Amino acid sequence: MYLDTSVAVKLFIPEPDSTECELIVGGAGFISSDLLYGEMQAAALGKARGGHLDVHSAERAFERFEAALAEGNIHLIELDGLLVREAAEVMRQVYPLPLRPLDAIHLATYLSVDAGPLFTRDRRMREAAAKLGIPLAG
Repeated sequence: MYLDTSVAVKLFIPEPDSTECELIVGGAGFISSDLLYGEMQAAALGKARGGHLDVHSAERAFERFEAALAEGNIHLIELDGLLVREAAEVMRQVYPLPLRPLDAIHLATYLSVDAGPLFTRDRRMREAAAKLGIPLAG
């Protein structure tokens, strides 16, 4: 299964629908883009800035994410220029949907691997994925 940041964060930082996401993922490993590494750090720090987590809890959440990476439970697909160009093509294909560049990179990354369904909680990504014929989880 391919997870974007909107779901992966919920596996490491408690949110209202974290339990539901954990059940759908089922404790299995997942695939994502290298983007996820920076996006997870940004999400953890953002939760701390917003007062949803203290700084130490945010650091522990990111450490749990890094541990899952080290254990091989998360496989990140390396970004390269080809994926960035394919993301631009994805944005063209889903036009007039307003797809953000990082979301387009996630979709291009998904399309570059055999990952099973895409699991996202992001409405725009779900709409774009449906337009591209990408199977969705959850």
